[in-house]
Amino acid sequence: MCRVLFAVGDGKEMTPLVKAIVRASEKDPYKEARGKGSQHRDGWGYVLLTGSSIHHYRSVKPVFDDDFGVESLLKSLDGFSVLMVHTRAASQGSKEIVNTQPFSLSSTGFSCWIYHNGDLDKEGLIKKAGLEEEPLTNASDSYVMALHVCKELRSAEKNELLRVYSSLMPFVKTSLNTGSLFLGHEWVRGFITAYSRPEYILKRENWDYVRQIKLKREGLFAVASSTLELYYETEWKPVTNGTAFYIDIFPEDESFRVEELVMG
Repeated sequence: MCRVLFAVGDGKEMTPLVKAIVRASEKDPYKEARGKGSQHRDGWGYVLLTGSSIHHYRSVKPVFDDDFGVESLLKSLDGFSVLMVHTRAASQGSKEIVNTQPFSLSSTGFSCWIYHNGDLDKEGLIKKAGLEEEPLTNASDSYVMALHVCKELRSAEKNELLRVYSSLMPFVKTSLNTGSLFLGHEWVRGFITAYSRPEYILKRENWDYVRQIKLKREGLFAVASSTLELYYETEWKPVTNGTAFYIDIFPEDESFRVEELVMG
């Protein structure tokens, strides 16, 4: 499983968040407590929306060994921004760029970028989506999930996003921690889910690892993996399991509006 970050607001205030996810990916005590090693080293990527441009970067290098990629991101954090970061610890799928997140896809009327943290029933998702299994042999469960989401969505409206992402809950083995950015004609929206299978998080070590935390203050909103709290001390708040966040984003006005929803 992986470490994730979704942030919207003042780009300069995202600098410590990026530095925290790099450190959290190099040494993750919550991952280590589960006997699964301490690193997220199987590639990383980000999506950054600033002004009228969007930058999408993916590398099979560990984020903590990719000085060029990290420095380029940090230098780009200026002004109003939307940022998604994903660092991978592979559990399903080959360790190749095709499985490195965030994924970039398109659907009718919009483009989208999606990341996922957790384990899903890949075979079940393939059947649900009506996809052919053989071409997806080396694909990750997260990749299949992203294909299904973009195929299933009829729009990027709040209720439709909640419907489609909630429909994934029966396929969750561990967690469905996702971040998505949707870009249409004259609109931008974000959607975040924080859900873990109840039986899985009965064990304290698992909950410590998969839970998500949120940061909300004037000009900044962020949701991130738990480990970032160890490397950036700020006013983090816990995210209740089964929560989704719908974010209306207005780049021209340099503003955003967050609505908290219940999945299911």
